[in-house]
Amino acid sequence: MTEKTYEEVKESVLAHMQNLFEEMEEDMAMSHQEKYALLEDMFENASDADELRVAFEQWYVDHAEDLGLEHDADELWDQALGGEINYDNYNSDDEEIIEPVETGLEEKEDDMEEDKEDY
Repeated sequence: MTEKTYEEVKESVLAHMQNLFEEMEEDMAMSHQEKYALLEDMFENASDADELRVAFEQWYVDHAEDLGLEHDADELWDQALGGEINYDNYNSDDEEIIEPVETGLEEKEDDMEEDKEDY
């Protein structure tokens, strides 16, 4: 058996690891697609926003650990709906009405733009 050169060994190991990582990425992508499809299926069974929330929370309980999600279900739900949510404005009748919380950041951004114009 001939002894492989440094470059051959290096290239062989790097190529092998590249292939392994690509396979892992493909498997991960398939897993994520499956989890997403399961969420879509759960949403199809919901008839209103409250049921969507319940379906999302159940999906989260079932799959969050596998996905390694860093946020809890409430945080993800709120982020999906545009940030912080004021639940005092929640109307649980026929429609869900959710209004974003005023954070005051809008005024700060306007002030920053004015400061830029001063320079």
